Amino acid sequence: MEVRRISDALKVRASHQADEIAHDDIRRQISFAEWDREADEVGGGLAAAGLVPGDRVFLPISNAHAVEMAIAVFAVFRAGGIACPISTRLNPKEVADYAALCGPRFCLTDAPDLVKGLDLAGCWHVDDMPRDLAALPDQAGLDPAADAEILGTSGTTGKIKGVVISHPDLMTGVTGHNQDRSRSTLNALPLTGSGGNIGIVMLPARGGATAITQPKFDPKGFLELAKEKRPDLVYLVPSMLRLVLDHPDVATYDMAGVKYLMTGTAPLPHDSVKRAAELWPHLRIRNSYGMSEGGVGIGTRSQEQVLKPGCVGKMPAHMQIRDEAGNIVTEPGVVGEIYGWQKHQRRYWNDPEATEAGFKGGWTKTGDLGFVDEDGDLIMAGRSKELIIRGGYNITPLEIETVLHLHPAVQQAAVVGVPHEVLGEDIAAAVTLRPGCGEATADEIIDFCKAHLGDNKVPRTLVVMDVMPLNPNGKILKKELVAPLTKAAEARRRAA
Repeated sequence: MEVRRISDALKVRASHQADEIAHDDIRRQISFAEWDREADEVGGGLAAAGLVPGDRVFLPISNAHAVEMAIAVFAVFRAGGIACPISTRLNPKEVADYAALCGPRFCLTDAPDLVKGLDLAGCWHVDDMPRDLAALPDQAGLDPAADAEILGTSGTTGKIKGVVISHPDLMTGVTGHNQDRSRSTLNALPLTGSGGNIGIVMLPARGGATAITQPKFDPKGFLELAKEKRPDLVYLVPSMLRLVLDHPDVATYDMAGVKYLMTGTAPLPHDSVKRAAELWPHLRIRNSYGMSEGGVGIGTRSQEQVLKPGCVGKMPAHMQIRDEAGNIVTEPGVVGEIYGWQKHQRRYWNDPEATEAGFKGGWTKTGDLGFVDEDGDLIMAGRSKELIIRGGYNITPLEIETVLHLHPAVQQAAVVGVPHEVLGEDIAAAVTLRPGCGEATADEIIDFCKAHLGDNKVPRTLVVMDVMPLNPNGKILKKELVAPLTKAAEARRRAA
């Protein structure tokens, strides 16, 4: 058959890898043939309920039902609708706000209480999705250039926005069906985000691999799954990797069957790379960089690159560094904003103003800072909105966070700028401590920073916290740290 949409790619997989496992969420496994058949059945069920091409289908589905998420997404595609995955970790108001943006007509969910107040034409629990194979639309009649998904994104600041992804976009990089054997990836990424959705939900259809999803991340369980399932690749966001490395029994788990360790979605502490390389010398560690808005997709290709602090790989032709005026930066070592080009440009749903600001002539304005070093590698330097201007000097929080992570007692670290009546902004930091590493005081950690940083980059205020505020992707919500760190900075100055 002609493969025009990502859902067509699954049909081809189902004919060539029928009995191989496509998705495994520990609770349930589904083969390519079963996934294909159930997507048809539920897609027909949605069409019979009244879905017409272009209708949005809300998908607040947790990783506990990763198999059903895969079925639901592809069922929406088969019905001609637009899939709208949304995290079940959000509160009802956040979910309602995102629904108001997307305007979903139908909903498939395993968290019905989250959506009970929404105005929907139909809502089903994932255990009882509508099925009617006879009502499935003719797949050849569906628009191959149509919008496929709206993915919620807010990064670490601001209200949630919807990034629109088309079927041609999802088809980028889809491989053929001829493979010697299926590969497998173990992950605990939220399947409602860009990394989990495009990287994991689509993974089997895109490349024929098996996606193994831990229903809820915990380091001990992840290590046990790696030992039991022996995946070729494990994917851990930096916060998860750190928790795995800090597990007291990590060295006793057999990781011999794993070939690759992939990480990304957030800045990677350099000491995590060093510890992982020492613990698992046989693993090929890769650090990746991408974003929901698209245009950037890059990763390290060698151990030398991944061991270089902040490196995300060789700077590719489809990415640029630009200065504040939008001019391309060509000199090595000069920090600027990262831009990425893509053939199928994305946009924000129902937000032309944000689309105009973020997408220009095929280029995506990332908001991330970086520079190209003498080797041609892209080195991350933080977020442009997080840049601290202290006494007229630009300071990137990432540089300070890298040093904080070097302290043997620090598990997580976040640096923000707080108001200062003379300097404009001052530096404040929040950290959590690693279990079993003894106690460390704020003053001790600040003294450690003084030994590794210039005086103007040392945090004047540091707070040791029990837990960090995190978003569903494991990124630290710095916006929630500004108020308590500002209060702590003011108390410190009063005391001084």
